[in-house]
Amino acid sequence: MQEVEDTNTKLVDVIVLADHLITIDKTQYRVVENHDSGFSEERIEERYNNVLDKYDYIVGDWGYDQLRFKGFYEDERKESTLDNRISHLEDYLIEYCNFGCAYFVLEKVKKAPLKNNSHKPKQQKSNHKFRTRTNNHAKAGVKANVKSETKQGNKPNSKQNVKPNKNHTNQKRKAKVSKRRVNNKKKTPTTTTAPAKKTFKIRKIGENNK
Repeated sequence: MQEVEDTNTKLVDVIVLADHLITIDKTQYRVVENHDSGFSEERIEERYNNVLDKYDYIVGDWGYDQLRFKGFYEDERKESTLDNRISHLEDYLIEYCNFGCAYFVLEKVKKAPLKNNSHKPKQQKSNHKFRTRTNNHAKAGVKANVKSETKQGNKPNSKQNVKPNKNHTNQKRKAKVSKRRVNNKKKTPTTTTAPAKKTFKIRKIGENNK
């Protein structure tokens, strides 16, 4: 752990750039974490120690109105030990920092190349390979939002999205029935039974019945 005596003398030049970028004596860093507005340009200039230049990450935390620095390496770097690997940042914050304290994390933009280590996994190019109080809370919020979206957005909201309108279906059925009745009337011919003819003979007067 690197600590610097409290002094008002400007030890380094800190320049704030755009897109969360800063320079400390022309070395460019990215502000990847700024919990509770812990980053302070003026106090970094007063408290910075050049020993921190060799690290891949610089963490600054506040306690009793004093800014303290701690350097971290990438996990794959040969110089790294258990207590200064960036994956153990959360443990450091819990064990050494005051509860709820303000802090910030700086990541060096142009890190030194990693040496090939056969017994260690290859470096993965990704930001936020560490867990902190802030990004843990953000991840939990994202998961909650995803769950709520899958419950509300991806599933049908009501039965209306699944079943068709009953009134519309009944109207279609009535129309089909009426068409069938009309067609049946056209197809069945109207048969009229003619009255049976009566057969009879006309007798002449005086003719005997045969």
